[in-house]
Amino acid sequence: MYINHNEKIKHLTMQQRYTDENLVFLKEKIKDIKVALFKSEINSELQLPNNIIQTLKVEDDGTIWFFTSCNGDHAKSIEKSFYAYLDYYKKGTDCRLQLSGKANIVEDESEGFLTMSNYSKSTASRLVLVKMKIMQAEYFENKLPQNITWKEKMKGAFNQLFFNPSHRVYDFS
Repeated sequence: MYINHNEKIKHLTMQQRYTDENLVFLKEKIKDIKVALFKSEINSELQLPNNIIQTLKVEDDGTIWFFTSCNGDHAKSIEKSFYAYLDYYKKGTDCRLQLSGKANIVEDESEGFLTMSNYSKSTASRLVLVKMKIMQAEYFENKLPQNITWKEKMKGAFNQLFFNPSHRVYDFS
């Protein structure tokens, strides 16, 4: 099958637009929820702890900035690049967003991000600034009507189990 150059550019532009729309959707969800559980995969003996983080900034390319706790003395011996997970959930929103991607520890020389956070300068020695590029994302939504019968609940559970349109997977790798 032969595809001319103009059709190829049109296809790539449509694919880019679809990716941009997905990133805009994810960015809005992250801004709405703001708080996530952070987990890292580091081969170092001194691992970053799993903890709750607050998103500082989400860039248009899918890069998320946040602080995580770490003893400042140990931060120098931790690998600077690693794979990480963020699990966003906010009670009452009926949605969950699970992200994974490549993360890097960044030196915040200007303290610009520290001023964006709720942390004081006295706690800065126990924090490391992390930027994570989204490579994969999964979005789950669970909206059930309040006044439904038991039979409708069972039917909804069956449909959700086998035909779950409220679950979306995004791959940006």
